[in-house]
Amino acid sequence: MIKLNGIFKYYSNNFIKTYVLRDIDLEIQQGEFVTVMGPSGAGKSTLLYILGMLDGPNSGEYYYKDQKVHKFNEKQRTELHKYEIGFVFQQYHLIDELTVYENIEIPLLYQKIKGSERKSIVCDMLDRFNIVGKKSLFPNQLSGGQQQLVGIARAIITKPSLLLADEPTGNLNSEQGKEIMELFTKLNKEGTTIV
Repeated sequence: MIKLNGIFKYYSNNFIKTYVLRDIDLEIQQGEFVTVMGPSGAGKSTLLYILGMLDGPNSGEYYYKDQKVHKFNEKQRTELHKYEIGFVFQQYHLIDELTVYENIEIPLLYQKIKGSERKSIVCDMLDRFNIVGKKSLFPNQLSGGQQQLVGIARAIITKPSLLLADEPTGNLNSEQGKEIMELFTKLNKEGTTIV
């Protein structure tokens, strides 16, 4: 499903290159559940952003389902990301001005899914995450755990082939973290590849 060959990512400042990723090779098969571990600053988030096509490497090759992502322009990467990838961010990245319902609905709007179908899908997701009562609230009215649930619901609402999760339990208590990992395990058993 995913193959990285010789991925380098660095930032330049006054002719000095600071490497975040250096010569990364990685293969992930369809249906795998992969955990990337390392100390703070090791480049885990950068790797996930590259896998999610939210950032690009400075050099190297990235194949997604045999497509040469490293040859894609930004529009092509955006289209592939929109239909194939769900991303759970460590800091939630919910839109403050939108309600829970509206935040969850956004990926469906990008995919131009019709209104009645969108409503049905969002309602199912609210029910699945037991947050129906929170649908009209704004992110600042939610606890960290509730915001993370909304972020996960938004990430999986389009049934992505690949789910990328950047420290999805980092801001949660142990019980919430356990629930989220159980949810990820269930999604993986249903066929979603998770990193």
